Amino acid sequence: MTKFKKRLSLAAVSSLFALAPAAYAATNTFDGNTFTVDYGVSAVGPTSSFFSLSKADATGSASAVEIPNLSGWKIDTVGNNLSLTWNKADEFMNSGSPAFIGFKISDTGGHLADILGASVTNTTYTPSTYGNLVEGFSPSQVTFDANNIYVNLNTAMWHETPMASMGDPYRDQIALSVNFAPAIPEPETYAMFLAGIGLMGAVLRRRRARTEK
Repeated sequence: MTKFKKRLSLAAVSSLFALAPAAYAATNTFDGNTFTVDYGVSAVGPTSSFFSLSKADATGSASAVEIPNLSGWKIDTVGNNLSLTWNKADEFMNSGSPAFIGFKISDTGGHLADILGASVTNTTYTPSTYGNLVEGFSPSQVTFDANNIYVNLNTAMWHETPMASMGDPYRDQIALSVNFAPAIPEPETYAMFLAGIGLMGAVLRRRRARTEK
């Protein structure tokens, strides 16, 4: 084999390996991927008899708010972080009934990797600063399965004017960090790797045969 052919073969193998990691069937970030946010109620729980009140599809963007207003809430994502912020002047108080009233964030298009966890990140209170955890809301009210995150607001409240023992306009947000499974390569990626390995093996066999001669 001439030096030119050797270099050409090695270049082809290198190209295959360089291109292979670029394709993924599911990714572990909201950025650039579509998801659905559903606000609704259920007398049983979020996974059963869920009645949708408002719904919106979105594509994750690190530089823009995906959903400016869904039933009074602003939904924004950056990377694997998601925030729900109350952006209306209207006050609300949920008293624990129905069993579920809140959000279901879903990977309806199969673009995201499996959800392994979802945790509240804004649990530390900062006085006179918006973005504190919504009053009456507990981190335990965030649950999940492989394709959905459920945020139950059935004990949450927001008051613009402070009152005795309640009412804090700075407690207006639920910020979440989502733990996704590692990104899954597409089948084409494995095919490219195997093709590259096969080509490299052929090159080495030819070189060995010529050396033995």
